[in-house]
Amino acid sequence: MHADREVTRLAVRQGGVIRSGQAFECGFTKGQIDQRVRDGRWTLVGRFGYRIVEMEGLLNLVRAAVATLPNAVVSHEAAAEIHDFPKMPRGLASVSVHSRTTHEFPDVVVHRCHDLEKDHIVQVSELPTTSIPRTVVDLAAHLTTGHLAAVLSSLITERRVITAEVQTVVDRVARRGKPGIRKIRTILNGRDSGPRDGTPLERLGAEVLRTRGVPEPLFEFPMPWDPDRRFDAAYPDSGLAIEWDSRRWHDLEEAFSSDRERDRIALLHGWRVVRFTWSDVTQRPDEVAETVRRLLLLPRHD
Repeated sequence: MHADREVTRLAVRQGGVIRSGQAFECGFTKGQIDQRVRDGRWTLVGRFGYRIVEMEGLLNLVRAAVATLPNAVVSHEAAAEIHDFPKMPRGLASVSVHSRTTHEFPDVVVHRCHDLEKDHIVQVSELPTTSIPRTVVDLAAHLTTGHLAAVLSSLITERRVITAEVQTVVDRVARRGKPGIRKIRTILNGRDSGPRDGTPLERLGAEVLRTRGVPEPLFEFPMPWDPDRRFDAAYPDSGLAIEWDSRRWHDLEEAFSSDRERDRIALLHGWRVVRFTWSDVTQRPDEVAETVRRLLLLPRHD
């Protein structure tokens, strides 16, 4: 039957399901639909859908939920997986619908909310999905503070989001009693402990150290032998200084030579200077943190 082939093709694009309205549009009568449910060819899912084809995997599961639930948006853990968030479990299907509605869908967690704004939604794999900043805020209600901080830090290190974008979402959805808001605010406030007026590289470098458990250095630390000049970051007790080398500045030969002279003078005063570039911090953040951690364990030579 032509109508059966048509709904099957449609269902495959939608995770194996169709809405009742789509069945009517394909030419089925209510009696024909009821007959297919009775003989087991179709299975009723939710209030408005029928499963025509069995399809596995998270993507098909959320496709089916979005296809049948009114104005559903992929959110929370499922959005994190679609965006490929680091440090998150896989395979947890979840969507959000408006809080005025009450819906269920097999094997999918259906969240209810009324503050999902248009610019909080992006299209990923042809699915309406909460944006990265909005997904971070939504996850705050379901992750521990440490887990959420680690996820956010990894996203920032990978340059996929900035704290200001997350803060903007928080400011727009915060209300008394909203789950997770205090938690995400605490994390965002804690990220201001680095060099407030530093370059993006300096702030990102401080972020890499902090999120990987390296003790926080003193920022803009005056050189003991020349207080008018400063290290980007320093551990005075260990005699270790960190310099974050930006590509723009260190393309200049004169600046390169000046920095090496400063490193030699530091050695003469018992200080070691370690330098990291933008590529080091963004592409090898674990190596940066481990290098500093190991240098802090070495004895100081005055």
